[in-house]
Amino acid sequence: MHLIEQDLLKYENLRTAKGQPFFSVLSSSELVNKNGGDLTQTESEKLCEFLDQLIGSQNSTIIARGESDENLKNQYNFDTENPELLAECIFMAGEKGRMCWNEKKFIDPDDTSSDNFRSICETLKKYIKEECKGDTKKAKKMRVFYLRNKQFCDAFNSIDSLVCKYEKLLDNDKKMVNLYYLSIVHTIDNSSEYKEVSNFVSTSTNFSVAKNFSNYATIYGWVPRRPMRKGIKSIDFVVIKYGSNVKKLKMPSCETPAFPKQKEIALRCGILPHFIIGFNIGQKFYVNPAIFNSPNDREMDDIVCNGLIIDQTDFEEFCNKYTKFKRYYTFDGNKYEMHVLKNN
Repeated sequence: MHLIEQDLLKYENLRTAKGQPFFSVLSSSELVNKNGGDLTQTESEKLCEFLDQLIGSQNSTIIARGESDENLKNQYNFDTENPELLAECIFMAGEKGRMCWNEKKFIDPDDTSSDNFRSICETLKKYIKEECKGDTKKAKKMRVFYLRNKQFCDAFNSIDSLVCKYEKLLDNDKKMVNLYYLSIVHTIDNSSEYKEVSNFVSTSTNFSVAKNFSNYATIYGWVPRRPMRKGIKSIDFVVIKYGSNVKKLKMPSCETPAFPKQKEIALRCGILPHFIIGFNIGQKFYVNPAIFNSPNDREMDDIVCNGLIIDQTDFEEFCNKYTKFKRYYTFDGNKYEMHVLKNN
């Protein structure tokens, strides 16, 4: 089923400046269910109403991630050559950060010890220095990043001083600083050992940027802008250009991101299926079935902040059968916890 502009005239938020990019994706795609079949009229209407409210919410930011067959195959037993089976994986398990792809040691952002923070600082210092070398396009951009953020970059030449400041922070503030610095490492390092155990998955608010990273599949979802209730977190993510909270703690923060045109939002641990709208392969857009199963009386603010309802019964069994993950994570609204897949 193709959606044409007339079909969406009553859904005003899809045609606003905020909604136009996603409207363009939908109007140029054939909407299908997870099995590749046409949506029913009822499903099509529910999807449009859902997206109209989601995009109209002040608390949602729509994101996209371009993905390659190589990365998909490294996570699942399937890639875009088997779209229906890939849909089963994405809509059940989501996409996981590389620290879930293997059993290697990773830097834990929830570890607030001074030794762990020192490791984060040393890692960041190392990759800033290494990525500035050479004549590649990336190296030239990194040197611009260094010049624009010289005070920030040079601060890691005095790690002992940073550790002293860090030790005076509250634990929650320490975790925020850890996440912020590790997200910068993730952004600037795409080739060395940290990338193999990264805590993050990169997404972008610019759909063109996301597609440029791969023309195999593009996953679309959203992140909530604020918690629904005070004291209850939603998913952790980092927008690197917003370092104001870290700056308020008197800790070094960037004035500009390394690659500002990428409009990157780094999601901690991965993209949960609860926050996935669907994904494109070619001209087909596979819609998350949880959207159709969402209770009609559920408040949109609740969905935006806490995600769709996904039945993850026998989740470990599913991961062992359909994915190549070595670990997975859970989030209870308070903390992230890693689990080893026992039979994988």
